[in-house]
Amino acid sequence: MANAVFGRLMAAISPRNDNYFVLFNNLADSAVKGSKVLAMMSAVNDPAKFEEHFAEIRAIESQADEYTKEILLSLHKTYITPFDRREIRELAMALDDIIDYMEDIPQSSKIYGHSDFTPEMVALGQILLRASEKVRDAVNMLSDMKNAERILRTCEEISAIEGEADHVMRAGMRRLFDEESDARKLIRSKELYDLFEMAVDSCEDVADVIHGVVLERI
Repeated sequence: MANAVFGRLMAAISPRNDNYFVLFNNLADSAVKGSKVLAMMSAVNDPAKFEEHFAEIRAIESQADEYTKEILLSLHKTYITPFDRREIRELAMALDDIIDYMEDIPQSSKIYGHSDFTPEMVALGQILLRASEKVRDAVNMLSDMKNAERILRTCEEISAIEGEADHVMRAGMRRLFDEESDARKLIRSKELYDLFEMAVDSCEDVADVIHGVVLERI
């Protein structure tokens, strides 16, 4: 009788929350949505479209913040979590970082005034989209460890994409310092390259967390 009462009490104050995977999937979907808009923005030289796309990205980032807050709040309410609490927090923050950097790119661009994105930035936008789609694939499979091999393979693919982004960014930076004499444009472009790099790096951060989670659970 005492055990039954204790069990009901624990269930009431510290229930298991299986909503984590839904929220992780929502965050990963947000990253893909944001990267699609950012890829379109970087490829189109149109100030009006820029503002339209920027508003879309801000809305996506705001919604992603709500998902992240819900995950972090759930950690204080649930007794049983699907995997280590530290890893849940790290995964949520890394996913949120991807979207934050996506918002920082147009925000930074706007500070310096409208200007074309370089061909390398256009390429980085497409690379970020590919990395985000792979992140979504890995996150969507995370709830079932029957997918362990596929998840680890996807994490490796994300790492390879990150290496590709580094190569494109370095090429863009070399061309920037060789050809650009306008100080404002130089500062703007360097900052944007850094933000694109950090967004892709955050995709790899997600892959690193997931890689650790999978190895601990198989």
